[in-house]
Amino acid sequence: NFNTTAYKTNRGNFQELLDEISQKKGVRLPSTQRHWESGSFRESDNPLHMAIRGEGFFSVTLEDGTKAYTRDGVFGLDKNRRIVDQNGYPLVWSGTIPEGTEAIEINEYGEVRVLVSGNWSLAGTIQLNRFPNANGLTPEGDNLFLANDVSGAVITANPGSNQLGQILSKMLESSNVDLGEEMTAAMINQRDYQLSMRTFQQSDTMLGQTLAMRK
Repeated sequence: NFNTTAYKTNRGNFQELLDEISQKKGVRLPSTQRHWESGSFRESDNPLHMAIRGEGFFSVTLEDGTKAYTRDGVFGLDKNRRIVDQNGYPLVWSGTIPEGTEAIEINEYGEVRVLVSGNWSLAGTIQLNRFPNANGLTPEGDNLFLANDVSGAVITANPGSNQLGQILSKMLESSNVDLGEEMTAAMINQRDYQLSMRTFQQSDTMLGQTLAMRK
């Protein structure tokens, strides 16, 4: 996901099993933790491409009417002039794009202005969303998340207010994956695997020699 727009890395929180009663040993994966740090920003020529500088999520409506939340700001217009994401889910905002729109501008406070017949007018406002516990959000796939009891109730407000970030138009947020760090981790894991295999091979050899001596 290094090239996935606004993708956030996550890590596993492992827990050691030390149960003397059931004699269970080893580790288990009780939870994962997502890193919400912003990625770098890159420019775009599309006025409907947006990034969030600071905290917040865009909201889109799924086919069943459920609201999902995302940092991915790759939006465009469908044939019905709705602002939609890459999956065709419409953006939740307060306005509509009128027929005959010649240009669109979105400012840092989420105000969407349209040029129709040579005149600029306000078409609506895009609000942002945040949660008391963003780590509790349920991943839905396609860079979307769903609210639940663990995440807490959604807090919706205009960009730049209520601890929410601001919208950057004609910008996209890159993934916060550190490619160098991931490559280093992959090399370490590979070395650990190789050492583990050698340990098993040596143990197998020693066991075979022991059985041969007993015979």
